Amino acid sequence: MARLEVAELGTPITVSFDDLMKYHGPNAPGGVAHAFKVLERALPLLDPEGPAERREVEIATAHGGPGVRDAFEMVTRAVTGGRYGRGAPGRARARDDRSVARGVGHRGLRRRLTHRRDG
Repeated sequence: MARLEVAELGTPITVSFDDLMKYHGPNAPGGVAHAFKVLERALPLLDPEGPAERREVEIATAHGGPGVRDAFEMVTRAVTGGRYGRGAPGRARARDDRSVARGVGHRGLRRRLTHRRDG
Protein backbone atom coordinates (compact mmCIF):
# COMPACT_ATOMS: atom_id res chain seq x y z
CA MET A 1 0.00 0.00 0.00
CA ALA A 2 1.31 3.45 -0.95
CA ARG A 3 2.21 5.82 1.87
CA LEU A 4 3.14 9.47 1.99
CA GLU A 5 6.22 10.49 3.93
CA VAL A 6 6.96 13.89 5.43
CA ALA A 7 9.01 15.02 8.40
CA GLU A 8 8.14 16.89 11.58
CA LEU A 9 11.31 18.56 12.88
CA GLY A 10 13.36 15.87 11.17
CA THR A 11 11.29 12.94 12.45
CA PRO A 12 9.70 10.96 9.58
CA ILE A 13 5.91 10.61 9.53
CA THR A 14 4.12 8.22 7.19
CA VAL A 15 0.47 8.62 6.21
CA SER A 16 -1.68 6.14 4.29
CA PHE A 17 -4.86 6.74 2.32
CA ASP A 18 -6.75 4.94 5.10
CA ASP A 19 -5.26 7.37 7.65
CA LEU A 20 -6.52 10.29 5.55
CA MET A 21 -9.99 8.77 5.28
CA LYS A 22 -10.15 8.31 9.07
CA TYR A 23 -9.24 11.98 9.53
CA HIS A 24 -11.65 13.27 6.87
CA GLY A 25 -14.60 10.90 7.25
CA PRO A 26 -16.72 9.29 4.52
CA ASN A 27 -18.13 12.38 2.79
CA ALA A 28 -15.62 13.13 -0.01
CA PRO A 29 -13.37 10.14 -0.71
CA GLY A 30 -12.68 11.36 -4.26
CA GLY A 31 -11.17 14.59 -2.97
CA VAL A 32 -9.05 12.68 -0.47
CA ALA A 33 -7.85 10.37 -3.27
CA HIS A 34 -7.04 13.36 -5.49
CA ALA A 35 -4.92 15.05 -2.81
CA PHE A 36 -3.21 11.76 -1.96
CA LYS A 37 -2.14 11.31 -5.59
CA VAL A 38 -0.95 14.92 -5.86
CA LEU A 39 1.15 14.52 -2.71
CA GLU A 40 2.39 11.08 -3.78
CA ARG A 41 3.82 12.70 -6.90
CA ALA A 42 4.92 16.02 -5.40
CA LEU A 43 6.60 15.17 -2.11
CA PRO A 44 9.60 13.29 -3.58
CA LEU A 45 10.21 16.22 -5.95
CA LEU A 46 10.34 18.79 -3.15
CA ASP A 47 13.32 17.42 -1.23
CA PRO A 48 15.38 14.72 -2.95
CA GLU A 49 17.53 14.36 0.19
CA GLY A 50 14.66 12.99 2.27
CA PRO A 51 11.14 13.73 3.41
CA ALA A 52 10.00 17.35 3.15
CA GLU A 53 9.35 19.20 6.39
CA ARG A 54 5.56 19.16 6.53
CA ARG A 55 5.21 22.63 8.06
CA GLU A 56 7.22 24.15 5.20
CA VAL A 57 5.15 22.72 2.33
CA GLU A 58 2.96 25.22 0.44
CA ILE A 59 -0.08 24.19 -1.58
CA ALA A 60 -1.95 26.08 -4.33
CA THR A 61 -4.88 24.24 -5.86
CA ALA A 62 -7.92 24.82 -8.05
CA HIS A 63 -9.81 22.11 -6.14
CA GLY A 64 -10.69 23.34 -2.67
CA GLY A 65 -13.30 20.76 -1.69
CA PRO A 66 -13.41 19.35 1.85
CA GLY A 67 -11.70 16.03 1.04
CA VAL A 68 -8.82 17.75 -0.73
CA ARG A 69 -8.43 20.38 1.98
CA ASP A 70 -8.49 17.84 4.81
CA ALA A 71 -5.97 15.54 3.15
CA PHE A 72 -3.53 18.38 2.47
CA GLU A 73 -4.02 19.60 6.03
CA MET A 74 -3.37 16.25 7.69
CA VAL A 75 -0.17 15.65 5.77
CA THR A 76 1.27 19.18 5.64
CA ARG A 77 -0.62 21.31 8.20
CA ALA A 78 -0.73 23.88 5.36
CA VAL A 79 -4.29 25.03 6.06
CA THR A 80 -3.73 25.99 9.71
CA GLY A 81 -0.25 27.27 8.83
CA GLY A 82 -1.57 29.68 6.18
CA ARG A 83 0.30 27.92 3.35
CA TYR A 84 -2.77 26.57 1.51
CA GLY A 85 -4.66 28.53 -1.09
CA ARG A 86 -6.88 28.43 -4.09
CA GLY A 87 -5.42 30.46 -6.90
CA ALA A 88 -2.46 30.83 -9.20
CA PRO A 89 -0.82 28.57 -10.11
CA GLY A 90 -3.73 26.35 -9.07
CA ARG A 91 -6.20 27.82 -11.55
CA ALA A 92 -3.84 27.82 -14.52
CA ARG A 93 -4.77 25.68 -17.51
CA ALA A 94 -2.29 23.72 -19.52
CA ARG A 95 -1.89 24.55 -23.21
CA ASP A 96 -4.13 21.72 -24.37
CA ASP A 97 -6.77 22.57 -21.73
CA ARG A 98 -6.92 18.94 -20.55
CA SER A 99 -5.05 19.51 -17.30
CA VAL A 100 -5.47 21.59 -14.20
CA ALA A 101 -2.21 22.78 -12.68
CA ARG A 102 -1.32 22.35 -9.03
CA GLY A 103 1.43 24.29 -7.35
CA VAL A 104 3.45 22.81 -4.50
CA GLY A 105 6.45 24.39 -2.82
CA HIS A 106 9.01 23.69 -0.12
CA ARG A 107 11.89 25.89 1.08
CA GLY A 108 11.73 28.17 -1.95
CA LEU A 109 11.49 25.33 -4.48
CA ARG A 110 8.27 25.39 -6.51
CA ARG A 111 6.82 22.57 -8.58
CA ARG A 112 3.86 22.79 -10.91
CA LEU A 113 1.95 19.55 -11.30
CA THR A 114 -0.82 18.76 -13.73
CA HIS A 115 -3.59 16.23 -13.51
CA ARG A 116 -4.15 14.80 -16.93
CA ARG A 117 -7.73 14.03 -17.89
CA ASP A 118 -7.52 10.94 -20.08
CA GLY A 119 -10.24 10.10 -22.49
